[in-house]
Amino acid sequence: MPESYSSHTTELTRIIQRFLCLKTRLKAVLPEDLANMKAHLGESHLGSKTDLLYHIGVILSLQQEPITMGELSRALDVPLSTATRVVDWLESNNYAIRLASPDDRRIVLVTLTEAGQGICRTITDHIRTRVERLLLRLSPEERESLIGIMHKLLTVMEEDT
Repeated sequence: MPESYSSHTTELTRIIQRFLCLKTRLKAVLPEDLANMKAHLGESHLGSKTDLLYHIGVILSLQQEPITMGELSRALDVPLSTATRVVDWLESNNYAIRLASPDDRRIVLVTLTEAGQGICRTITDHIRTRVERLLLRLSPEERESLIGIMHKLLTVMEEDT
């Protein structure tokens, strides 16, 4: 392995570690409805699962149709019991709804309600605002390069799993 490859690997590892440490800054000042949801989560047994809830919201909001609990569990890479507990909470708070599959009543489908879609939009808008502030410090060429590289890394990561 070339020495430059090893140093690039080390440097990128450090960058990723720094990003992980800064993750909370994306959530630093939450809009009121998100702060209320987070406070409500803290009162439940899901208090530490805010990221998981958003992840579920992203997965469900990207789907054209409701998905099965099994598909959701696989997409989240969590046991079915964990996905079920979180969907229980989402459903009891009117953020998601379970539906019977029209093809097989034994299959449970899940989708976001209007309120759940609204929370996802709010979170995404909040993240977008934070990202816009970060991108202002880059030139148009740097932004294009960053986006191209991030797409390539994402594709490699998706293919690697």
